[in-house]
Amino acid sequence: MRKGINILFVLLLAFGGTMLSAEGQQDQSSGSTVTVRTTNGPSENRPWEIERHKKLLEDFFRLNPLVKIEAGEGRFDRQSFAVKLAGHQMEDAFLVSFTEPQFLIGNGYVSEITEYIKKWDKFDQLNPDLLDIVSDDQGRIYGIPVGGYSIGLLYNRRLFEEAGLDPDSPPRTWDEVREYANIITAKHKDVIAYADLSRDGQGGWYLVSHIYSRGGDLVVKNGDKWKATFNTPEARAALEMLKEMRWDDEVMGQQQLLAVKDVLPMLSTGRVAMAMMAGDNLRTMKEQYEAPLEDFGMGPLPQEGGNATLAGGAAWMFSPNLEPEVLEAAVEWTLFQTFDNYESDIMQQAGRGQLVGWPELPVFTGSAEKERQVIKEKYANAPVENYTPFVEDTAVQLRAEPPVETQKMYLILDVVMQKILTDPFADVEQSLIEAEREFQTFVLDKL
Repeated sequence: MRKGINILFVLLLAFGGTMLSAEGQQDQSSGSTVTVRTTNGPSENRPWEIERHKKLLEDFFRLNPLVKIEAGEGRFDRQSFAVKLAGHQMEDAFLVSFTEPQFLIGNGYVSEITEYIKKWDKFDQLNPDLLDIVSDDQGRIYGIPVGGYSIGLLYNRRLFEEAGLDPDSPPRTWDEVREYANIITAKHKDVIAYADLSRDGQGGWYLVSHIYSRGGDLVVKNGDKWKATFNTPEARAALEMLKEMRWDDEVMGQQQLLAVKDVLPMLSTGRVAMAMMAGDNLRTMKEQYEAPLEDFGMGPLPQEGGNATLAGGAAWMFSPNLEPEVLEAAVEWTLFQTFDNYESDIMQQAGRGQLVGWPELPVFTGSAEKERQVIKEKYANAPVENYTPFVEDTAVQLRAEPPVETQKMYLILDVVMQKILTDPFADVEQSLIEAEREFQTFVLDKL
């Protein structure tokens, strides 16, 4: 669940090398042209995207003179995808959020690319957590993860210091978050010590993060059927804590029914001290709200036994039943346009005043990721030392978003968050039972 995610920016921040080589190029002896159609082409409102795309096409054509790329500005959504797929009009390569791959793989809506991506010289260094998101349970690969995020705790270092808290040691448990919030509230009566979300599907999205941090889950699969598991000890504990922080401790402020777009300006101006966020929100705080980023730090998602955080991002996938030469060309173009020219992309982002150095999910491991970090540090304009607790944490593992009807789940869970944060007499368990029944009856049972 990433409302408003800037997919192109995610692409520019991926890194690697092209698999095109003398051995890896297509057999062009036949002289026939292969056309690859893709989504997420450059926007006509962003001249720099058009220039970048034009240069990539020129460089790719020199290596593959018989491949033609047609990139449209369209984006993936399930409804139009179904219609286009049925009419054989779907693009050959399309970008999706991490909520989609398992649904698409499970229903046979995408092509397997294992043999093509394994030719790539950076394949063995792809982050295995991200690769799992685009693979089936037999290890067959159907997509290319190109960028991601994980949820952590974004906090105001200045407010920490003024409250006598160590800004280099953010809270690591939810009990500590509650403790820190009470200390901050005692010092700053006009500050919301901790903010959470409850609308636009984002309340459900963040509730999943809470539940993951306690070791819980939201759905389980029995055979070929899915069962909702909202009413669990982990979910109840997360919501009871939020209810107590909101109504007993009074550290969450009076204003509720918040979305990310509501919290970011309040974070940027020091009206909120702590909130769960992904690192890319620092870009918005800097570029839209001119936040003094030296005031902000980021730590791993606080835990209570789960040792896990929610991860999301984007991956390229490929239409089913493509001719082999089209599929291979589509994979090669995707790797080329996504992972080549990394340093040039980063340098240009910094030159345009975009934030470089915000904490993000590694796409690679090993030397490929080390090389990427060197380039980022060279052009960084963010206070990267403030993100050390988040970047260097190894205890919190990544978990993908729930794999079935995720967006509908989030909207239903929104209502649970709204009840808890707006009604001091809300019954946590009953709210979960009602939400579980609704999701099971009106969504899962109709699959």
